[in-house]
Amino acid sequence: MQESSFISVFEAVASEVIGKNAVVKRGANLFYQLYLNRSLDLVVSDTRSPARGSSAFQTDICIFELLNGVEFPRVVIEFKPKITTHDILTYSAKAGKHKKIYPCLRYGLLASELASIPGRFFIHNENLDFFIAAKKYSSEAEIKPFAKKLIEKELEISRTLEQIHFADREFDYYRTDIIFGKFGDA
Repeated sequence: MQESSFISVFEAVASEVIGKNAVVKRGANLFYQLYLNRSLDLVVSDTRSPARGSSAFQTDICIFELLNGVEFPRVVIEFKPKITTHDILTYSAKAGKHKKIYPCLRYGLLASELASIPGRFFIHNENLDFFIAAKKYSSEAEIKPFAKKLIEKELEISRTLEQIHFADREFDYYRTDIIFGKFGDA
């Protein structure tokens, strides 16, 4: 399946999972930094409209949830045919910068021409939340159920992070899961 076909499937599934509050954008720009000037005013005048080249990086697709009229970024998926060590380092750094501004954001990669995740991913990744090696999955029927589970889980985690960062709640337990498996079995 071509990279663009994967993008189309993930777009459609995101809209299905979130429903009428879904906003899925190709080429969405997200801030990687916000800073203050000498008057301690935020330099960006409109934080709801990030522009590439003005402290914002472009993403392949971003799944937003419409909350009180605001497009709140939940999940970013970057699509590549294959990945190099440079790609891992670059996308991991990009994810880290975005997540400093958007602490509830989940960020991942899908490589359409890889049959398995290369070991260098585990060595060099610091900020990507998921990786999919999707070469063996050539049809929408194979990819759609997994895409739905992935998006549902990433939205759930994003909403949990939202509770941690923005709700006045206390917690006494935290744990991170690492899940390995076959794409179709997840």
